[in-house]
Amino acid sequence: MNSSSGLSDEDERVIILSWIYVSSLSLSLIGSCSVVVVSIIKRKHLNEQAKPLAQLALADFLASLVLMGTAIPNLPYELWPLSEKLCNIGLPLSLAFYCISFLLVIIYACESAHAFQGWRKNTEQEAFEVQLSRRRRRFCLIYIIAWAVPIIGYLIYINTVQIMQATLTAPCKKGHMTILKSGNRGPTARFCNSCILFLHLTNENDSCTTVDRAHSEFIRIFTLSSVLIVIISCTVVYCKLHSCYRHYENTSMFTMSQRPPGGIWSSARYMILVVFFCWTPALLLISLSFAQARIRHLFPLYVLQALSVSLQGFLNSIVYAWRRQNFRDAVLGERLPLMAYSNRAFFDQSLNEPS
Repeated sequence: MNSSSGLSDEDERVIILSWIYVSSLSLSLIGSCSVVVVSIIKRKHLNEQAKPLAQLALADFLASLVLMGTAIPNLPYELWPLSEKLCNIGLPLSLAFYCISFLLVIIYACESAHAFQGWRKNTEQEAFEVQLSRRRRRFCLIYIIAWAVPIIGYLIYINTVQIMQATLTAPCKKGHMTILKSGNRGPTARFCNSCILFLHLTNENDSCTTVDRAHSEFIRIFTLSSVLIVIISCTVVYCKLHSCYRHYENTSMFTMSQRPPGGIWSSARYMILVVFFCWTPALLLISLSFAQARIRHLFPLYVLQALSVSLQGFLNSIVYAWRRQNFRDAVLGERLPLMAYSNRAFFDQSLNEPS
């Protein structure tokens, strides 16, 4: 027990993790919000091609905002009365927005491949506006599904977990409070009410677990599969796109101005590395949670997770927007639209940026 502050070691760790979340999520909020605001203010110069960027930034912004909202109640010394309820609602909602971000990343990769291959395979007589209109109609429904499915899944999860919690936790309340008041070695009230991503998934027999086993297993499997799917899908799409680029390069279909220094892979690799970097610690935590490890053994990994997951919005805003010359030109230069050439798509220009 910490004699100076009256907090246990577990409580101190929760406060440390909460400060890491709040500080790192602030960067993501600034980065993703900047892309959303710029996309709205400069919409005439960014054209329709920038809408995927705005949607990705919006999903990251909402995920960061909700996750920060769950971390802030951990900071005061006095527990918030509704902190547990806000946590049970907020953490799944943040995961839903992160899932939307994953889906948008996959859609962005597919749309990049479609844009790259499409205009090179069509004849010069076919108007570029016709191609753009067809692609817009095709992907419009996909974007709606990408937002609707995770939100619907979240609503089902919340309604289900509330009903199951009412039947599981009610008989344990009295015994649970006795443990907290008796000063035993069990978890404190602050630790039990703390709202840290994946914190209470690591101990099946923990007396302060607030999610039933079925939903805990669902969260673990859902997160594992989501991250692996987005990494594998984007890797396959961009590898195929890189292969097509090499084919066109060998057949001399590129002019000298269209040849990027490192090829398409030099830009696409950063898009994959963002997901890999941000979610690898979380995947390790979820994998280790099946072994029922305690927080004191996994605290360094929780720190890495807090830093990496919280920075996803910030890193996406750099990789998908501010790092790209054509995006900066469209934002900073009133004379240049995001689609600078009539026969090249924005996705093609973006992937052809030098690393």
